Amino acid sequence: MASIGRNLTGLGALAALVISVGCDNKEGPIPNVPPTAAQTPAEILPHLQYLAAWKNYKHLILIAPISPDVVFPSAWWFHKHAKDLNISLTPEEMQALGITKLAKRLDDLPRAPEDDYGIEDARLAFNAGIYRLIKGLPVKVWGDMKVSKVSINPGNNKVMDVMLSYNNRPMIQVSCIKKVDAGGGGEFYGVANIWYQVRPETIK
Repeated sequence: MASIGRNLTGLGALAALVISVGCDNKEGPIPNVPPTAAQTPAEILPHLQYLAAWKNYKHLILIAPISPDVVFPSAWWFHKHAKDLNISLTPEEMQALGITKLAKRLDDLPRAPEDDYGIEDARLAFNAGIYRLIKGLPVKVWGDMKVSKVSINPGNNKVMDVMLSYNNRPMIQVSCIKKVDAGGGGEFYGVANIWYQVRPETIK
């Protein structure tokens, strides 16, 4: 996995865009309603917080790219990484995420299309992988997560790496890419990769 590249200017402004919605929310700055499309890489955080708290699986579509060159390798990575971190999905979650038929092979998915694993399966696995990694941390931790760094990925200048920190400790790197709104709403950022910097069980 690529290391974090150089900082971008204006990080303070980006981090300030993290949304805080609802005075009755007990988990800090977690949106009570689905966030709108991320116009900056840092705006991915409210989407992850929202998914962790409310488990609105349909919302995954908004932050998931659809191009095969991203979907296949990242779906493989998400579930491999989650297995290595001892994060699993329940049968109920698999059913809700539409990946029941992939259950037996989820931890070792193909990195490219196969006869019995096409792009639609890969997209469902990709979406499920995002949620699987998100659920590795308690909602309380997600509520206190901050954007601590935004940088250009050193291996691909079209990818932006967002470092998420908890108590000033780097926790998760989320790589983001621009995706085009199929409804004509312009470009916005989606998740291309997620990489834990520490094991979830070490978080107190």
